[in-house]
Amino acid sequence: MTAREKLLQIEDVYDRESTSEIFLEAMRDCLAHHMSGNAFFKNYMEKAGVKPEDIKTEDDLEKIPPIHANFFKKYEVLSVPYEEIVEHATSSGTTGQKSQMFFDQDSFDFGNNMVKNEFRHFGFLSEEQTNYLLFTYEPAQISKDLGTAKTDVGLLSYAPVNETFFALRYNGEGHDFDVYGTIKTLEEYEKQGLPVRIFGFPSFLYFTVRQMKETGHRPLHLNTKSMTMLGGGWKGYADKQIQKSELYAMVEEMLGIPAENCRDGYGSTEHSVPYFECKNHHFHIPVYSRMLIRDVKTLRPLPYGEPGFANFITPHLLSVPAVSVLMGDMAVLHDAKECGCGIKTPFMEIIGRAGTSKGKSCAITASELLKR
Repeated sequence: MTAREKLLQIEDVYDRESTSEIFLEAMRDCLAHHMSGNAFFKNYMEKAGVKPEDIKTEDDLEKIPPIHANFFKKYEVLSVPYEEIVEHATSSGTTGQKSQMFFDQDSFDFGNNMVKNEFRHFGFLSEEQTNYLLFTYEPAQISKDLGTAKTDVGLLSYAPVNETFFALRYNGEGHDFDVYGTIKTLEEYEKQGLPVRIFGFPSFLYFTVRQMKETGHRPLHLNTKSMTMLGGGWKGYADKQIQKSELYAMVEEMLGIPAENCRDGYGSTEHSVPYFECKNHHFHIPVYSRMLIRDVKTLRPLPYGEPGFANFITPHLLSVPAVSVLMGDMAVLHDAKECGCGIKTPFMEIIGRAGTSKGKSCAITASELLKR
């Protein structure tokens, strides 16, 4: 069994202390793989003067030269033959710069197992028939490669599907947000009494419950086993963004879903390790990755509590050398003790996006539907 495979066998997905050596071995193996199969990455590492065997401790991870996420908007750099690619995901809709990521079967399976293991950790795996409401793009040619659509549809596998409704309906040319169809679907789910799982962009969930409140709609009482797992952020619609605690309170008031069952998720096409909120609504770092915060001027790693660029490090992908990715997101890393949920790994706080790029993410493209 390889070190990467051992990572997926770890029962406690936040047991960083006793599994550090496995992670470091997986990183060394992953770096060696990409250097042997990718001329660009081999050159990049050699110019930085770094070899896989140099990664002996967690402190050595900062030596791995990060690749900026924008790199993947312009270049395809595979470390496996193209014929081995089984999935291709992009990060935006019909306009704007697209980040893209390629997955061979091993990398694709690794990603699915990470999500499943984290769902199991939080008790979200279920054998009970479940209704789904997806605030994401209805599958169609225009959206079949979108990272968010793939992620949300993949989440249907963790509880048996009774019915599914996509709130962003395909109209033959693009997508429209069907708020009235969404509310009608929620009413039907209430009658059925089955647990409901709500995935997708938080802005659309907010718009739905706000519409219900403003039109005097009666509060619904969904099955109390219902849950939300949101993701994609409010990028491009920040003027309407509210605090997560306020959104969760509105969801509990109007839909009857307990606030503790409302969780947010963080991920990206360029770095597809999933991050789910703990019960205290913090994003802890799982055993599958490490995170550095880098100074915006010097790129030097910063201590806890200091804001800078998010730099994610993972041995997840064998297909593309997204081993150490420098994001456009500004973030802060916090000591686990500041949370109090019991998880012992640091947690991150995403505080915004740096720069004024014209590039558009899934959430930016989706938010334009609200403005229409």
